[in-house]
Amino acid sequence: MVIERLLQRGRLSDGMAGTRGGHARDDVYLYIMRRTQIYLAEEQSARLDERARATGVTRSTVIRQAIDEYLAANGNAGDEWRARWREAVRETAGIAPRLEEGEAYVERTRVADLERLRELER
Repeated sequence: MVIERLLQRGRLSDGMAGTRGGHARDDVYLYIMRRTQIYLAEEQSARLDERARATGVTRSTVIRQAIDEYLAANGNAGDEWRARWREAVRETAGIAPRLEEGEAYVERTRVADLERLRELER
């Protein structure tokens, strides 16, 4: 059904409809995936095309596979960063007791800024 719709919309030629591993099957992704554009250096583009030819898939497939591998290998990177950030906040909380509490400090700063603005407008 999807192939027929692609043919009707001119997104696919009759000769491509039966291909496997080529653009015809991968074009279906346009309807079920989010499209993203990136800039590649000439060498990156050439190496990507080499890999696609060698494996018999499109460059989009190579990119998706590479992203999947990267995310699988670095899946916890965000969790690790958040844990380090929380630990840093815990370690530094209360390090400057001379400062006011957050809400009081913000309110005092806003009042001071408003006064400076009024002075500038005179």
